[in-house]
Amino acid sequence: MYDMSEDRDGIRDRVQSRGEKAATDIAQALIGSPAFGQAVSAAVAARDKANDAQRAAMGALNVSSQDSAERLERRIRVLSDRLEESEDRLDRALDEIRGLKKNLTDLEAAQESISAPLVSSTTRKRRPARKKTTES
Repeated sequence: MYDMSEDRDGIRDRVQSRGEKAATDIAQALIGSPAFGQAVSAAVAARDKANDAQRAAMGALNVSSQDSAERLERRIRVLSDRLEESEDRLDRALDEIRGLKKNLTDLEAAQESISAPLVSSTTRKRRPARKKTTES
């Protein structure tokens, strides 16, 4: 029996192959053509001139160009990262200060508990010494 799907696949493969060969031939002809190279160069130069004119016009109107906006966006991102890093450093410094305050409080309490008995023993009331009376 004759299978039509095989016939369609064969035709499709042949058409696809011919199309690929035609596209390759056209690309080779364009690449090899000096006129095409000049046209591409002229188009690129025209695009660059248009971009320069656009930047100049936007600058005259005090409107940022896309390049300026992208530079500004990158700068803001860098500043944001630096600010976040500074906040993290500040948080660590505050934690360290809190720890130092606690250590100082503990040391003051320990000093007070050591010095309290010493102070109380030296400040006991002493009886006044008896005066010797001389009998005349």
